[in-house]
Amino acid sequence: MKNLIKKIDYVKGEKVIKILLMSGIVLYPLLTSFFGIDLGDTGIHMFNYENIFSNPEKVGFTSYFTSVIGNLWLMLFGNLGIWGLNLLEVIMEIAMATVVYKAFGKNLGEVQTLFGIFIAVLASDTYLNVFNYHQFNVFLLILILICQYKAITEDKRLFSLFAGVFFTVVVCSRMGSVTAIVTCFLYLFWYMCENKDIKFLLRHMGSFLAGTLGMGSVMAGVLFLSGQTAYFIANISRLFGLASSSGGGYSMDNLWSTFIFGNLDAIASGFIFLSAGIVLVLGFGMIFTSKETEIKRRVFNILFGLVTVGVAGYQLIYAYDVNEAPNWPQMTTGPSFFIGLFYVITFFSIFYHLHAKDGKTEIALIGVESIILPLLTIAGSNTGTKHVILAFWFIAPISVSSVFALLKKSSVQLINEMASKLGIVIKYSALVLTLFVLCVSGGYKFFDMIYATMNFDSTDRSSLRYSIENDKLKFMKTTKREADAVNGVLQTVSNLQKKDTEEEKLMVFGGSILLYSLTDMEAYVQPWVSNPNYSEEKLLQDIKKAEQESDTLPIIIYCRTNNYYGFEEWNYNVLIDSEKSNMYGGKKELFAEYLEEKNYSIEYMNDYYVVMAAQGIAESDEKNIKDYMFLE
Repeated sequence: MKNLIKKIDYVKGEKVIKILLMSGIVLYPLLTSFFGIDLGDTGIHMFNYENIFSNPEKVGFTSYFTSVIGNLWLMLFGNLGIWGLNLLEVIMEIAMATVVYKAFGKNLGEVQTLFGIFIAVLASDTYLNVFNYHQFNVFLLILILICQYKAITEDKRLFSLFAGVFFTVVVCSRMGSVTAIVTCFLYLFWYMCENKDIKFLLRHMGSFLAGTLGMGSVMAGVLFLSGQTAYFIANISRLFGLASSSGGGYSMDNLWSTFIFGNLDAIASGFIFLSAGIVLVLGFGMIFTSKETEIKRRVFNILFGLVTVGVAGYQLIYAYDVNEAPNWPQMTTGPSFFIGLFYVITFFSIFYHLHAKDGKTEIALIGVESIILPLLTIAGSNTGTKHVILAFWFIAPISVSSVFALLKKSSVQLINEMASKLGIVIKYSALVLTLFVLCVSGGYKFFDMIYATMNFDSTDRSSLRYSIENDKLKFMKTTKREADAVNGVLQTVSNLQKKDTEEEKLMVFGGSILLYSLTDMEAYVQPWVSNPNYSEEKLLQDIKKAEQESDTLPIIIYCRTNNYYGFEEWNYNVLIDSEKSNMYGGKKELFAEYLEEKNYSIEYMNDYYVVMAAQGIAESDEKNIKDYMFLE
């Protein structure tokens, strides 16, 4: 009877934990969707969504299908503004959580899987709130891998067909994800591990190819009917041009070196951290020496154990600092550290399930997919391991499941069987304490990572209480400094727009691309003028072309700081000093000459922006523009 009561209590406790984790998975991204306004990347995504059909020549087609989805969503739910796209992102995250839980919950354990998914959600929401091609890319990669998992384990070709369909979609959603073709290795992995016949390979590879070609035909048809085939091809050519150029951020040599060494650094930090765990177990084992041991021996063991624990403590700190933080605002070494930690845990899990008597090939397959997902997420990116923060959906659940497995008494027995050969006995208490220390140390670093990143807005969540007076930003909150700065710009631009019968165009010099959307103004040239990939020569060509097409000069907004680093008072002088030395590859001087030649006047200025207008609509006579651009 007592055993039955214990079992009932356990089931009830497990149910409560599952409900709490599910609630967190849904509520956390929903609640955070209201806070933090990013003017940079969010602006780029909004520009693409709003202009994919109306101004395709100014939109990047390397993420074509993502832009189409964003456009359709705005058509349906545009009244929700940008928060509506945040909501789409939340829906997508819940969908990812659902499919991962359904696919892997049985093999990895339902609680363990949910716990891992919750970690993935917390990590993922350090990135942009808005629906974007990076997170959509991860979503599609998840669908490909789960379809292949189902196809392989159940030997159903239909799932391989769907995997091929999603492969085409992911390539059209983020061109760099053409690397997802390596997922076909999974068929070979199962073929070798389960001694399948060659027909197994041919059936599934053929189905995958059929799905790829079939969906490819559909996408080609969509491009043709919308008259956008030429833009698509031109963007592919541009992408190959960037990849083939030497020394550039997207050159193949840079992409390969960033990819390889970024992952090697991550794995190194993971090994150091987990080796610290082994040292800790040994140290605690010596400290907890049996009372039956001779007193002198016990004292020696305790002292040596304390030294060993101290060495392990140093390892725990050093492991986190092996990786350099990405050259990116508000980023820590967290993404690289944690993916490295998960890599190593997963490596051991795969090895165990392939060679142990009670191992499961299905879990080994999950492990291989868990490693593939983050690798594909960052493939083709020049930001190192930054974007792995979006790809914990598989690797966190299997890592959590592996840690839970270590807590079993049988695991300690297995460890002692191996340690006994060295004359070492590991107590269960030493193992539990070690895992506790590792979880506390890793947990602190994890929450520091979450705290340090807030959609390129303030990390002080309590300061996100103010609104930008624009219908597209309703429901969303930011800091007072950002709200005041942007509100002043929007009001000035609105007043200038009323002074001309011809529709005004806008040119933003800097990272605040969202201003195009907030003002509902067409970009005079390419929207991101200061982008390093937008050359001085190309900018001149586009300006000449724009002047031929319109007699009206654009309203110009000059960004005095890099908005990616936020609008905090404490770092303002640092940002100003940084801007003084940044010439944007000669484009700043070119821009200043253009303003002087066209006789622009300063209409409004604050700490972060300068709004300028040409004769005809300008009211001010102030011309000392170079002073505010930090040019002599």
